[in-house]
Amino acid sequence: MRAAIYARVSTERQERQQTIDSQLAALRAWADAGAHELRDCHIFRDEGYSGARLDRPGLDGLRDAVRDGEVEVVAILAPDRLSRRYAYQVLVLEEFRRAGCAVAFLNHAISDDPGDQLLLQIQGAVAEYERALLSERFRRGKLQKARAGQFIGVHAPYGYRYLPRQEKSAGRLIVDETEVETVRQLYAWLTEERMTLRQILKRLNFGPWFPRCGRRPWSPSTVHHILSDPVYIGTAYSNRYEYVPAKKPRSRKPSYRGVGCRRLRPKEDWIAIAVPIIIEQETGERAQAQLARNAALSFRNNTKYDYLLRCLLTCSACGLAMYGITRHLAGNIERHYYYCAGKDCVMTARAQRCPRAGVKGADLDGAVWDHVRTLLGNPERLAAQFQQFVGDADRSAAQEAKDEARILTRQNGLNQADRRLLDAYQAEVISLEELTERRQQLADQRRALDHQLEQQRDLRRQRTKAQEIFTDLTAFCERIHGRLETASFADKQAIVQLVIERIIVHDDHLEIRHVIPLHNPPPGRGPIPAAGPNGRLCSDRVNAAPLECRPQHLGSGGLQPEMRVGDHQFHPAQTPAGERAQELGPEGLGF
Repeated sequence: MRAAIYARVSTERQERQQTIDSQLAALRAWADAGAHELRDCHIFRDEGYSGARLDRPGLDGLRDAVRDGEVEVVAILAPDRLSRRYAYQVLVLEEFRRAGCAVAFLNHAISDDPGDQLLLQIQGAVAEYERALLSERFRRGKLQKARAGQFIGVHAPYGYRYLPRQEKSAGRLIVDETEVETVRQLYAWLTEERMTLRQILKRLNFGPWFPRCGRRPWSPSTVHHILSDPVYIGTAYSNRYEYVPAKKPRSRKPSYRGVGCRRLRPKEDWIAIAVPIIIEQETGERAQAQLARNAALSFRNNTKYDYLLRCLLTCSACGLAMYGITRHLAGNIERHYYYCAGKDCVMTARAQRCPRAGVKGADLDGAVWDHVRTLLGNPERLAAQFQQFVGDADRSAAQEAKDEARILTRQNGLNQADRRLLDAYQAEVISLEELTERRQQLADQRRALDHQLEQQRDLRRQRTKAQEIFTDLTAFCERIHGRLETASFADKQAIVQLVIERIIVHDDHLEIRHVIPLHNPPPGRGPIPAAGPNGRLCSDRVNAAPLECRPQHLGSGGLQPEMRVGDHQFHPAQTPAGERAQELGPEGLGF
């Protein structure tokens, strides 16, 4: 009879132990003993493929050969080598039976006898159970190792090497000296030169740096992963993702894990693992802030025409962003407008269109630029506003100290309540369910208090930098003042995006939220900030503060004559309820 044989192993370790060769040797011996005709093209093998899958190259070839009538009998070592799922076993065996092909299992011959069929079903069910059991043990073992501080996996991130397990030490990450300088260089480009991802990629691909595979170009996803992965600041995370069915599957073919995609677990489920530090914590935080800023100011869209205030405008009526459009009029005239994104109910998934009318770009651009030029040309007024803020902050320091003491007292009370609950449970006064519910309530209150306490401490740290920022305030205005009068469009856009965080467009005025970056430029950048290749600068840190407005004549056009640009001194009574007029950081000043 024309015969075919099939063998399978599911792991690389089984491949190294040559278990598939032992299967093939036994199957060849069976063919020789039965005087079957076995050709080399009818020897099918799957190395490193799970028995829970049907999409295996060797199995597909075997099924094709049976379908085409090339073989009359198929020999397999055991049913679990065919599949570890009973449903798959039945499917393939029924397919072979309809094609007139017999199946022989060497470890146990299966006939059409009801007893043998029952045994086959039991073996398939047991094999499926064993696989599920092994999978669960493997998962729990990985979690246990992660909680013990062991790095999970053998694929080290770029900049590290994986040191395999030795006799007395577990596997761990160590710094790769050939790659670590590239990682530090990427973070320097992002945080010091404020480059975008595309600019970094261009520099990498035209420089002496190579990815781990040794071939260019660098992948954007690889560079973004390096710049956003917390492993470089000393913490790797295990148990970050869970696998779930895809909401919109891209393919009807099932994925390797039987599910469509993965998603982040809640952060409290992550398991932190200490690894060698490559990037300092402060640099890592600045990198994440810069990535967020780059995303907000991305130039990937709407670049055909120049819009001074792109990515900065927000509609006060609906809260959505405003974007620029260009209309072509008679006589080859182009006119720019800013429109609210809320005009499109389909894209915003809103029931009603935003009532905000379009605003002439020339009027709005001119008003904002005049305001910025006046503001930066008068550092004395900035200093006066800063002094006002520092005075208000000093007066509120005593109240904040009282608030912090109150929070600490409440935290101590919650800790005592938790201990009393445990005592009551041990005395069998309350049930386990009641204990769990009430402790969860205490935990929620404790997290809220911890958040309030951290906010208080952040404010205290901000005030410690007040004098340093005040010293640098005049220097910043001098650095930027030189290019205000002769600035090109690219320079104007760079300056506007440097000092303005958000512009909220009201019916009769503008609300401008500023940020002044005071971090000293890195060496080689010159005495004043310079526009990058895309004509754009980003602030070191975003700090927002609402400003009331001053009447400003804007001429005719889409803006109302009462349009005003904010520029006045803050007083505590004028600050909106629940909103601080100023937020001060070590690298930025809101005013």
